[in-house]
Amino acid sequence: MHDTITIKHNLASFSVTEEPRPVEAEGEIRFTLTSGTMESEVRRQCDRCGGVMHVHQRHTVRIQHVALMGRPHLLSVTYVRTRCTGCGQITSQDLPFKDPHHRITKHLRYQAIKHLAMGLTLSEVSRLLHIHPAIVKEIDKSRLESLFPKGPPKGYSTHIAVDEFLLHRGHHYATVVIDVESGDVLFCEEGKKKEQVLHFIQAMGPRWMSRVQAVSMDMNAQYDSAFRKWAPHVRIVYDLFHIVKLYNDSVITLMRRRKQNELKEQDRETEYQLFKNMRFVLTASRSTLQRQDAQARENNRQLQENFLRKGLSLPPGRRIMRVGKENRLDDLLAQNTDFAVAYILLEQLKLAFTQSDRRNLEMGMQEWMRLARQSKVPEIIRFATTIDTHLEGILNHADHPISSGKLEGTNNLIKTIRRKAYGFHDTQYFFLKIMEASRRPEARYRSHKKLS
Repeated sequence: MHDTITIKHNLASFSVTEEPRPVEAEGEIRFTLTSGTMESEVRRQCDRCGGVMHVHQRHTVRIQHVALMGRPHLLSVTYVRTRCTGCGQITSQDLPFKDPHHRITKHLRYQAIKHLAMGLTLSEVSRLLHIHPAIVKEIDKSRLESLFPKGPPKGYSTHIAVDEFLLHRGHHYATVVIDVESGDVLFCEEGKKKEQVLHFIQAMGPRWMSRVQAVSMDMNAQYDSAFRKWAPHVRIVYDLFHIVKLYNDSVITLMRRRKQNELKEQDRETEYQLFKNMRFVLTASRSTLQRQDAQARENNRQLQENFLRKGLSLPPGRRIMRVGKENRLDDLLAQNTDFAVAYILLEQLKLAFTQSDRRNLEMGMQEWMRLARQSKVPEIIRFATTIDTHLEGILNHADHPISSGKLEGTNNLIKTIRRKAYGFHDTQYFFLKIMEASRRPEARYRSHKKLS
């Protein structure tokens, strides 16, 4: 004799009887919904022609429900298909407790959505609820699509930032746009061309875009020309972060490589390896080097104490971190005039960006370009030409002192999401996960600027 359980749903009460579990279904709990009242729920009149509906077929389907005692819970449900004697229309009986897209109950779908909203991964939800990962992914994607429908958000943004990020290996990139104030991702699309900016502008609409005052970006010619063409009222801003990054890439890095090639041609292997290992030291700020040196000294001190506590002596050369990065930088600058000039000019460039007045910023940048051209270092001279070409966007920083710092934080967040999920085959789903992750829990209920 089997136990009887009542399942709550919109139909009349159905009794559910436990089935004997065959060997191949070990670990599952199976129940059968009795069909005594099923036919009483069948629509007897055709909604198209008003004809009489007769039972055409009966089908049995297994629907997964919330697990019981840690084991999958399956419902065997027999439903009816009816056929109109007049027009021949065939309809299936509605099962209001079943998810319309998958063979699971609505309650199980709700449980999956609840766990996903709490931050659990697809594999964690799959193991917890005994649902196939592909079904969990489809549920999550549907959830995110409802949270982030296409079109402009409810609030508006006065300052935005745009950048590209690596989507897949092999130089496949995507474009991301964020709200500078909140850090919320507003738009993601594969590619890093003008078309992506156009698609963003079209998705937001003219009313939403009219509120945007400025956009922060790197010196990407595609993004620059796209905003000038399709949103000319938006001021383009080049912030200090991207200027410094470009300086490190196009000046410091190229100078280091040129010096390495010279040393390699001269068979000066020791000095060659020195410059090869100085990449981070040359591109990092002095404050970063000081902080890392202090951390290295503290780690080494703790390691020494741990060995002494055990009655052991620290082996020679045993260190967690190497100390003296700032000293190595000073030694290199003292021995190489070109690098010393490049480092001084970088500090002066940072100092110029501290000017909040547009006129003072322009005077500072003009003076910087004059000194750069007098340096006689080819990499620095070329960079000065780049600065002169994009001077308007740099000066706009005085009127709109926005930064892409939150955007770089978003790029790190994207890398974390990709690494945690071991990659995404569904690009659109990946973009939706990025948009959700950018809404930090503490900022979900903040007030938004409303469109009037």
